[in-house]
Amino acid sequence: MKYILLILILSLLTLQSHPQTKVKIGKSVETVYPITPNKTNDLDELLPLEALLKERKVVGMGEATHGTKEFFNMKAKMFKFLVTHCGYRIFTIEATYGGTLKVNDYVLYGKGDVLSAMKGMEFWTWDTEEVKDLIEWMKIYNEGKSENEKVKFYGFDCQSYKGPANALIEYVKEFDKANLDKFVKGLSVLNDSSYNYFYTLKPDKASVNGISQIHEIIAFIREWFRDNENQYAPLSGRMKFELATHNIESLEQVILLSSSQYKTAYTRRDSCMAQNIKWISELEQSKVFAWAHNSHISKNPKYYFNKYKTMGCYLDEIFGDAYYNAGFVFNQGSFQAIPKAAGKLQEFTVPVNRKNTLTNELALTGVDAFFIDLDSSENALFKVSNQTYNIGALYNPEHAYAFTEAIIAKKQFDGLIFINTTTSALPINRKVVK
Repeated sequence: MKYILLILILSLLTLQSHPQTKVKIGKSVETVYPITPNKTNDLDELLPLEALLKERKVVGMGEATHGTKEFFNMKAKMFKFLVTHCGYRIFTIEATYGGTLKVNDYVLYGKGDVLSAMKGMEFWTWDTEEVKDLIEWMKIYNEGKSENEKVKFYGFDCQSYKGPANALIEYVKEFDKANLDKFVKGLSVLNDSSYNYFYTLKPDKASVNGISQIHEIIAFIREWFRDNENQYAPLSGRMKFELATHNIESLEQVILLSSSQYKTAYTRRDSCMAQNIKWISELEQSKVFAWAHNSHISKNPKYYFNKYKTMGCYLDEIFGDAYYNAGFVFNQGSFQAIPKAAGKLQEFTVPVNRKNTLTNELALTGVDAFFIDLDSSENALFKVSNQTYNIGALYNPEHAYAFTEAIIAKKQFDGLIFINTTTSALPINRKVVK
């Protein structure tokens, strides 16, 4: 009896230490859930969200910049919570699919080392201590687990041919080394070291022969794997074969994207990313966590130039209510980005912007960081257009006004995570890596 009483007391103390809070936002009283983003192992504070998220098929988590420590840590914390309390097993991120397969091998089997594996992700945005810490947590979590219990790491982006091409070469090298030279030769210009090669294939610039050559290479790869499937699949296992051959689809997405007109490329990229998440979900038969920028997870059907659909729109069409997304907003603080005119990665700081009518109101709650479920709110503030910071990989402090955006929060997101003051993500020091 004493033991049962002790458990009840401890449970009550846990709930009291992470209470939901009533605050006034605009003219309405709302329920918010205070959070501590940088305490990434304090998962109990998210327990009130279990009923909200447990039965979803895809949870999308955004970010208002591509270089904020609190955004990254909060998303890592949310993924840990979804794994340990809600049965999620699949982590996906806005990074090259083929390039993340080495990270997947690392978290599953400890193959290679974390920094080398992360190089394959290609984008500096994820080359941070915060992302590395999450990858290391996934690896440790998997130790001693059965295959069905392990968490996995995938990219769903389609901006680079390097990741898919290298992944295909690595697969043939492992399971058909005798024919590796022949396969590599067949890839032709995909072995070119120029990252920008595909991006010369614009309709107004490229020769017909250039685009035709890429399609011929993709056809060569398809035929190669079709002819060798009965040899490869038993050697590697069916799952690894499926993961390898999806790189062919990824290459086709790259050519579709890179040969598109500028504005059309936005919605084509987002459509491909949504299809990749759908493919991963069906392959793994598991719930999926998706990490991307606010602009990608948004459900607003006219986000890009008020006419092009986002990844979130497509996911909403595919999964319906089983897709839940949470946008991130902040009031002031630091982040890392590339100067708009190009240059080296650097830290920037933005002040409270009095024109940011959404985050100014959220800051008046006096709660430093919190989650709010917009689906259950009828607050007028979330139903009308309000300004907030919106910063991607590039930033120009001379034109800071251009990095704010008017959003209708409830139209774009199911939930919102507010952080009053942010700090910059911490880049990994790679000087020690050969």
